[in-house]
Amino acid sequence: MSTLGRRLATSAILSSLILLTLFWLPLWAFATVLTIFITIALTEFFTMVRRRGIIVHRPLSVALGVVFTGLVAWRSLIEPGLVPSPALGPGASAISWMWDIFWPATIVIIFIRQFMRENTFEALSGLATTLFGLAYIAGLLSYFFYIRTINERGEWLLLFLILVTKMGDAGAYFAGNLIGRHALVPRISPRKTWEGFIGGLAASGITAVLAQGLLGSPIAPWRVLALGLVLGLFGQLGDLAESLIKRDCQVSDTSGLLPGLGGVLDVIDSLLFTAPLFYGILIYG
Repeated sequence: MSTLGRRLATSAILSSLILLTLFWLPLWAFATVLTIFITIALTEFFTMVRRRGIIVHRPLSVALGVVFTGLVAWRSLIEPGLVPSPALGPGASAISWMWDIFWPATIVIIFIRQFMRENTFEALSGLATTLFGLAYIAGLLSYFFYIRTINERGEWLLLFLILVTKMGDAGAYFAGNLIGRHALVPRISPRKTWEGFIGGLAASGITAVLAQGLLGSPIAPWRVLALGLVLGLFGQLGDLAESLIKRDCQVSDTSGLLPGLGGVLDVIDSLLFTAPLFYGILIYG
């Protein structure tokens, strides 16, 4: 019960911070809070993989993630749109800096950092892990910016996404602890069960139907239910993906920053998979 109490207390604080950031603070404050979350999650990730024995330059990697996040914030908050434009001169925009400049420059920079090491041990692992960490955390969570600024109801859409995803996490946690008997993927996470998986899907689907009003326009209940189930599925895939990484690094939590919940990466893992999916559905669905 003490663990559950810490979990609920931390969740209440985080929920208050989310509501404050979404509905009462200006966009620059939202961008700042999201950048802080990404910075902490990147630090946790690169600390974890260093303990695994993979050689990465943590300060440089985190700094690159912050730069990428700033470019995404620039694009989504100031220059929204999907059409590439020149990197310099008339029509220059953040999208050009992200794809035409940032990623090629990042590859060169992390190679130069590897050149400065005394040996070549685990060089390829370090290069690949750095790029993966940036794409996995900074790249995927940055879709929060796009959803927040997609239209005048962006904050409500983002709240819908968070509710459906995290209620799915809660449903999986409680169903797994109360009635879980059959392991889902024991080689990755022995504590995850099929009962928890089904409970998480049910919680996401029900939450989506109850929170339908946050989407703005009327939608058929069966479509909202389907949306909730799909988001719930991808949320659990995101949770399982992080469990795979932690299993390989032989850690149970990415940090102890959030009592009862672990680290920031432990909290956002499911959102890393659902945010890009939800944005794609909003744009193309």
